[in-house]
Amino acid sequence: MMQNISTALGIGKRELDIYLTLVERGDLTARDISEVLKVPYTKVYLYLSKLEKLGIVTPVEKTRPQRYRAMAPMEVYRKLVATVSESLRQIKPFFDSLQLIYESNVQITSTFLTLVKGVEKINQLVEEVIKSADGEVYMAIPFRELLTYRLLATVVEESRRVEIKMIVKENLLPLELPPRVEVKTIGEMFGGGAIGSAAVIFVKYGGEISGIHSNDRYLIEIARTYFIHLWQKV
Repeated sequence: MMQNISTALGIGKRELDIYLTLVERGDLTARDISEVLKVPYTKVYLYLSKLEKLGIVTPVEKTRPQRYRAMAPMEVYRKLVATVSESLRQIKPFFDSLQLIYESNVQITSTFLTLVKGVEKINQLVEEVIKSADGEVYMAIPFRELLTYRLLATVVEESRRVEIKMIVKENLLPLELPPRVEVKTIGEMFGGGAIGSAAVIFVKYGGEISGIHSNDRYLIEIARTYFIHLWQKV
């Protein structure tokens, strides 16, 4: 586990030990770290310099002798997610090209279209669409019962990674979302959906929410085109 973390951060064992020590013990001087880890004092500064450049350790202002503070672990995690996501985004066109070559030579049946019913299942699939998206996510939410705490938390977290645009009915405001999530309102909306690398589209009929979930590229493109039209209109 520690080896995986070191590799992901681009640091060695000593740098990771220093970061973990600062997390566990709070702000420390280079001499404190040297004594705790039994590492030569002069080398501690070299390790700290690398950690500073990576932004996961920062010097505490106006302290003598100089003390150092670890970045919050969840912030480090988000930094890693953003870095990995960007790297994956850059290589995606290459794999898209490979997929086209593969599909031209191999008969595959990976496209699906599924009928879904019920608020819980629809919500689960909306979250899945958001989390699996590798570009923009478009959402149209007309029903209050879909705006669960869990769904909003997913939107907040994933908006750090992908751009999210959301249309909601006016009577569903206010929503506690960060400014990076673009939200527009509309007076009436008979149905909704979430569109990313896959799509879930739903309506309410007879008091029950039901819809379809698919990764068919043509259906996704139709849904995306309609959303953009609606977004520009409102």
